[in-house]
Amino acid sequence: MARDYQRMGIRELREHARSTHPEHDPEAPRAFVDRILDMEAERVTWHWHENQGYQPFSSAAKMGEQPGGGTSAADPLAIAYDRGMRVHAGHEFAKQWLESARLRPRARLAVLIRAAKLYPMAAQQQALWAKSYDFIAQHLPIYSRMLQMGSLSTMGAIASVVVEEDKTGKPRRTPNPEPSEPIFKNGMAVKNAAREARVQLLLLAQI
Repeated sequence: MARDYQRMGIRELREHARSTHPEHDPEAPRAFVDRILDMEAERVTWHWHENQGYQPFSSAAKMGEQPGGGTSAADPLAIAYDRGMRVHAGHEFAKQWLESARLRPRARLAVLIRAAKLYPMAAQQQALWAKSYDFIAQHLPIYSRMLQMGSLSTMGAIASVVVEEDKTGKPRRTPNPEPSEPIFKNGMAVKNAAREARVQLLLLAQI
């Protein structure tokens, strides 16, 4: 009988994903990895949405008032409760499991880009994640910030030239012997890296 892994708790699903589980089947690791990535994409993009200009306060409101004014103060406990409902223990489990996977930053970024594009975003983010993979590769710092990975855009040294002293001790500009390279040259590079990272996670999930 087929199981509904989407309704199964993430920790129980983790056990079913192990190859040693008595009721293991090939679908369990795939469901587990996709759930983990989905939850992590939700967690990091919700954090970006809530903490980068979408606070539950309004510059037009008076001190302690809700957006738009009014008489009801913004209750910190209510805000914390609301956050707890959105980012719960399952998200923390997903975060910790991904950290334990020790993906390289390039692989983690690619696989989270894929997950974020598949995850239904809030209206303010839908347009950005609906962009093509080529667009994302060309505007990578925007997306790496949204995924809480800083402004990643290049690998290696960023400067195209370096300043060195010549034989007389005078500074001169010379081409950088190790120029920077884009993390992803195009959208296909993002897709390939995401696919490879997902395979790595699938293998780890079965251990």
